[in-house]
Amino acid sequence: MKTIEDIYADIEPDLGAIADPLIELSGRLLRERGSFVPHAAVLTQEGKVTMVGAMCNRADGVADSNYIKPLLRGGLKSMAHQGSLKAVGVAEKVTVNQSGGEPVRAIKVMLEHRQGVNVAYYMPFSNEDSGAYVFGQTFSVPANSEINAWEDD
Repeated sequence: MKTIEDIYADIEPDLGAIADPLIELSGRLLRERGSFVPHAAVLTQEGKVTMVGAMCNRADGVADSNYIKPLLRGGLKSMAHQGSLKAVGVAEKVTVNQSGGEPVRAIKVMLEHRQGVNVAYYMPFSNEDSGAYVFGQTFSVPANSEINAWEDD
């Protein structure tokens, strides 16, 4: 019987295939716009990565994380139920306590794999006095499912 560590070693390339473009896009959006709304990526059974977003359909035209995240999760879950996905991920801005220290802002990428492994990647960031963004070392932790892509309603 495989351990969770063995399974993680097998699927780590799948998770990286999604995490890398999500972190890259999030960092670019921070540098260019100073912010971003949650966005996602999926990995197909064939190994193709596709970026996924959600559109704002509010009368005031303002999209925020609380509005976008449920839309993304619903879309990802629907795509996963069609049977063609290996993994899904959602990127968002969060505040996290790293190793018991002071709270820091970070890009969070929540990843879920069809084999039942869930991992959260974090990339801390800050602003210099010049306004430039400085990105810290990425770290990951096992996580509870947030998307529940392969669970029944």
